[in-house]
Amino acid sequence: MKTLFTITLIVELIFALGFIAVPGTMFGTFGVTPNEFATSLARSFGSALLGFVVLLWYGRSSDNQELHRAILVSMFTYWLVSSVLMVLAQLAGLFNVMGWGTVALHIGFLIAYGVFIFKKE
Repeated sequence: MKTLFTITLIVELIFALGFIAVPGTMFGTFGVTPNEFATSLARSFGSALLGFVVLLWYGRSSDNQELHRAILVSMFTYWLVSSVLMVLAQLAGLFNVMGWGTVALHIGFLIAYGVFIFKKE
């Protein structure tokens, strides 16, 4: 679980900093040109991802099983909802082919977190 939290932390940190510092570049990767409103929302989204980074940082170094479970369920919920939304956006043609990479990333993390949540002890 510590490895999963660490990998997620690194990936989310990259996206968080990207959406906060250079949202236009992040959107451009997906073939989208944001307006000022989308840019402000992207920065807000980046700050939420940064919150995940902090949570994962504390969780990876903790032995508290209740904390681990709370992080697993929270992150699973995020990956589930975001995976559905990303698939719908991709199928609607909102992103270029790079969007499929993000879909794969989200579904990969969804599966990884699901394994930890639903595995039998």
